[in-house]
Amino acid sequence: MPVLYCTLHERLLSATYNAWIDFSLEKIQAIQALYEGFHAVNIETSAYRVIETACDKCEAASVQRLAEKLKMIDPERSGQT
Repeated sequence: MPVLYCTLHERLLSATYNAWIDFSLEKIQAIQALYEGFHAVNIETSAYRVIETACDKCEAASVQRLAEKLKMIDPERSGQT
């Protein structure tokens, strides 16, 4: 399973914890280098492939921005679910 990582917030999706955890960019770069080295000599390393993706913090910020925009569009309905 590839490694899902958010460089903006330096967070990794942990398969062990099934949650986003803090993970340094230096460590992820080491994993990428390992993947590229193995890949260069045709060793199967899909588990080390790093995929950039949005994390839980990105999602929360997006939801907040969307709520603010909806509030500007229709202030009377803001706060209703």
